Amino acid sequence: MNYNVLILAVIICFTCIHIIEVLSFMARIAGVKENKKSLAYSLQNAIFMLTRFFMMALLPVLGLLIDKGVSKGTYIFMVFCALLGASFFSFIVFLLRDKVIGAFSIIINNIAKGRSIFKEIILFPYYFFKPIESSQRLKHKVVINTSIFISSSIVFCIYSLSVFMVFFIALFFPEYRTMISQLSGVTNAFATVLLTFIIEPNISRSIDLNENTEQSENLLLSLVLGRIFGVGVISQLIIFGCFYVIF
Repeated sequence: MNYNVLILAVIICFTCIHIIEVLSFMARIAGVKENKKSLAYSLQNAIFMLTRFFMMALLPVLGLLIDKGVSKGTYIFMVFCALLGASFFSFIVFLLRDKVIGAFSIIINNIAKGRSIFKEIILFPYYFFKPIESSQRLKHKVVINTSIFISSSIVFCIYSLSVFMVFFIALFFPEYRTMISQLSGVTNAFATVLLTFIIEPNISRSIDLNENTEQSENLLLSLVLGRIFGVGVISQLIIFGCFYVIF
């Protein structure tokens, strides 16, 4: 059976989820830069909500692949491609951070003037391709915060693999696949709890107490880089380990 369309859908949905989430953190950085932290946090959450559309598409497609009996080797290859796509395009967003943060700076200032947050998010591509003013560039060198980087790597490794590994286990026990697939929410929630109750409060506290915007920006960029490392390196090593053990 040809699974190419379903596999491509999984890769695209998963990649889009991670691109949107990285963009949401860039919006937070723009808020620090513009000294509109609370407004930026609202914008970050609004952008983050867009991932729900792709998550609602991802889970049924994964379930359909399991129901149709996709081979374990094909499934592992699909996960590898999904992780590679997510980490690669997330890194592209990081490299283009000047333009991304510049676009979000415009959006934040427009929202502060009373414009619709939904309309401004839709206009993001237009702001992105506008020429960057020198004042919008991040002039400082990125200094990685080691603890944030490591914590972010671990959390987002768990986050990126949680859903995939649960459905992978369902391949070994097809008669219980419905019950096993429901565990994806539990494993995904575990990573979300770590991010929400450990990493996010530490970053938010540091941003609020620190008047140095460069250090605050470095904290958020450290989280983004840790995320990219966790998804693109640690998760891939785990996938290679699974492939080696099983095959």
